[in-house]
Amino acid sequence: MAFESFAHVPVTEELLRHVWEGEADPAKGGHRHGLGREGKTEFPEEWTLVTVTEVILATLAHPQSIHVYEERTFLLREVKQVILQIEMRKLAGGFTIKSVFPVCGEGVFRNQKGRRQLLPLDISVMES
Repeated sequence: MAFESFAHVPVTEELLRHVWEGEADPAKGGHRHGLGREGKTEFPEEWTLVTVTEVILATLAHPQSIHVYEERTFLLREVKQVILQIEMRKLAGGFTIKSVFPVCGEGVFRNQKGRRQLLPLDISVMES
């Protein structure tokens, strides 16, 4: 696959709040460690919002995996032993980021039925 960069896609304060703290609706966003939102993955405990921002920017600039399904584009990259996924939508004015979350990796958990399930690094997720 030819290299493609999405470094031009804006990362807004609103997006970062959505990814880190989430919305009033617990099904929307909120991946900060310790939030405990059902069905959501959480960033490693030692990650800060600055770390998350850096990882988003690295993934946009140098995705390791790009999947396109109709108007949705998915970028994946392993950074700091965590695989991050960014979902973007293509609009008339260009791309906009819809969601960002850790898929798996060191210190990544999914909240499932009141329990925290460790999701070890699995690079095969970038192939599907």
